[in-house]
Amino acid sequence: MVDRINGGPLGQPKRLDSNPSANATNAADTGANSPLESATASAADSSLVDRARTAIAGSDGIDRQKVEAIKTAIRNGEFTVDSEQVAKAFVDLERLTDPSA
Repeated sequence: MVDRINGGPLGQPKRLDSNPSANATNAADTGANSPLESATASAADSSLVDRARTAIAGSDGIDRQKVEAIKTAIRNGEFTVDSEQVAKAFVDLERLTDPSA
């Protein structure tokens, strides 16, 4: 998700460098070597994290758009249920909750 926001390629893991001199070299290469620029970037990241935490705390975990799409499909007679898939899901759930398994 962060890769999409930052415009980075998806599926490419970010590599953290534990070598401080390499980090200083990389910062110098990008022009982000001043403390003011680093503080501004940290404040922006912190603000983004705070907004994300607030959004998560205020969310009930329900995808309202998906719920409405399903309701519309039911109303229009376009919603079908795959009974075999539902049965498999119940079996899997039972396996997870069965204390003797």
